[in-house]
Amino acid sequence: MDHEHMNHEHMNHNDPKSGPMHHMMSMSFHFGTEETVLFSFWKFSTVGGLIGSIIGIFILAVLYEGLKYYREHLFWRSYSLLQYRSVQIPVDKTPHASETKVSQPLMFSKSHAYQSFLHVIQIVISYFLMLIFMTYNVWLGLAVALGSTTGFFLFGWKKSVVVDVTEHCH
Repeated sequence: MDHEHMNHEHMNHNDPKSGPMHHMMSMSFHFGTEETVLFSFWKFSTVGGLIGSIIGIFILAVLYEGLKYYREHLFWRSYSLLQYRSVQIPVDKTPHASETKVSQPLMFSKSHAYQSFLHVIQIVISYFLMLIFMTYNVWLGLAVALGSTTGFFLFGWKKSVVVDVTEHCH
């Protein structure tokens, strides 16, 4: 696109309110009630909009924690099935003769495809929560932190490992 025909002389380039970008993102923590969250259509400029966004973000953070522990549950369930379940395969026609064979995980299995799908959802939600926190809006940051804490309280008591193999950003 050719911009030579546009006259930019009247614009003050040091003023963030002039030009096509009217809103500069605050790079310090603030208690604002006007924000754009993740997408241009998710904007609010009232206390009611702020409260609705806080509730939505809180629920998203709780669901993120639930998804983490659900994936961990699925992982350990399939791992224990592979580790401890053996399949009896008859070697010949006699009923007492059999050979034990341990099941192996398969890349192209329904369970792995399901885990991969859940993994993508978990990554996207994780980055969404990180970007919401990076708005530096204290209220939205608190919604992320309190939602994650509540999610951990609800789901984390079942945690079966010390090292979290499903953790992403926070």
